[in-house]
Amino acid sequence: MTLSLSLPLVGIALVVLSSAIEGFAQVCLKRSAMQAAGKLRWLALGIVLFIFEAIFYSGALQSLDISTAYPLGALSFVSVILFSHWLLNESIDRNRWIGLGLIICGAALVVGQP
Repeated sequence: MTLSLSLPLVGIALVVLSSAIEGFAQVCLKRSAMQAAGKLRWLALGIVLFIFEAIFYSGALQSLDISTAYPLGALSFVSVILFSHWLLNESIDRNRWIGLGLIICGAALVVGQP
C-alpha cells in the first residue's frame, strides 16, 4: 500500500510547519531581547528560523492559493502563544484559550472551502 498525498494537503502541511517554525523563531527573538549573555546566538537562531519559515511557506504557495495559505498562516499566532507558554512560562488566560480555539476553527473553515 502506498501513501499518496495530494498537492493541496502537502501545501497545508507546509503552512502548518512554517507557522510552527515562526512561533519558535518569535520565542528566540524574545530570548535575545531578555538575555545579555547569548543574545546574538538567540538572534541568529531566530533569523535562520525565519529564513526556513519563508522557504517552507513558499513551497506551500506552489500548491495552494494565497487565499487559502495566508489565512492558514494565522496558526502562527497559536504557535507563538503555545511556545511562549512552554518555553518562557508566559500565562495563557481563559480569553486567550478561547481566541486560540477561534483561530483554529477559522483555519479549519478556510481549509474546508471547496
